[in-house]
Amino acid sequence: MSPRIPPMPDPAPEAVAILQKVMHVNGKPLNEPQTLAWHPLFLRRFALFAGFFLTQLMIPDRDKEILMMRTIHHARCEYLFGHHRITAREAGMSEKEIARITESATVGWSTRDALLIGIADEVWQNSDLSDKSWAELSGVYDEPRLLEVVMLVCFYRALCAFINTLQIEREPGVPGWPGES
Repeated sequence: MSPRIPPMPDPAPEAVAILQKVMHVNGKPLNEPQTLAWHPLFLRRFALFAGFFLTQLMIPDRDKEILMMRTIHHARCEYLFGHHRITAREAGMSEKEIARITESATVGWSTRDALLIGIADEVWQNSDLSDKSWAELSGVYDEPRLLEVVMLVCFYRALCAFINTLQIEREPGVPGWPGES
């Protein structure tokens, strides 16, 4: 399968300036923002918004990765799963936990981790949270962090659909699903 819109081979100067600031693999910008470089204004706005989720959230990095990876798994977005296999390890998740995030059961996870997995599952399935789930989550986070959790899951749901629809390819050396290198 090849990308429906390939990464921009020769971006406009305003896109180049943005691409210099995004995440890189093998010395090059990721294929996702490189594809967005076809539309420099969209790239600029996206880089700011996505960058906020990656660098500015107040929730712990491990919690963030659990929420993102579970959502990415539901969306079957191998591109993002591979990238987050790397960042999840940096956030303290083990390879075993990364593989388990794709399983339906929450047995063996801590109470907090199981709650986060359940939150991602529920938002994925219902585009909403039950009052019970909201109450449990409210016992862990204050209002600003509750906003982050909900927006993070919703953002990654949309981002996965975007990447899957455009069939953006993983960069060489980026891992795929668990069990793959």
